[in-house]
Amino acid sequence: MREGGEPNTPLTALVGIVFAIVLFVVVVFLQAFFYQQQQAENARKVVAVAPEQLSQLRSQQLGELHGYRWVDEKAGIVAIPIGRAMELVVRDGGRSPWPSVQPPPPSPPPTPPPHPAVPKR
Repeated sequence: MREGGEPNTPLTALVGIVFAIVLFVVVVFLQAFFYQQQQAENARKVVAVAPEQLSQLRSQQLGELHGYRWVDEKAGIVAIPIGRAMELVVRDGGRSPWPSVQPPPPSPPPTPPPHPAVPKR
């Protein structure tokens, strides 16, 4: 207060403005922090946790890709691990020992459709 008992208006206004700016900055900071924590929690609880069925399916598929198993026991057809199959394909130059499994020959390029004749005037 001043000598005459009156408040210092410019100082009070300055303190009020500074307080409002600091309050605004704190609110924005807390909101940004909240959204960041919410995304981290969502990722931890929802995204990072694979459902049980999906985990089981993935492990089953990996087992089929990396293991030996019977495809048709009566016909003597066995599935081999994918790594071994890739080695055999590279060794054989990409050709299959079974004629029915050979890649199809390249087809000839398609012929363009004939253009209709436009009568001259």
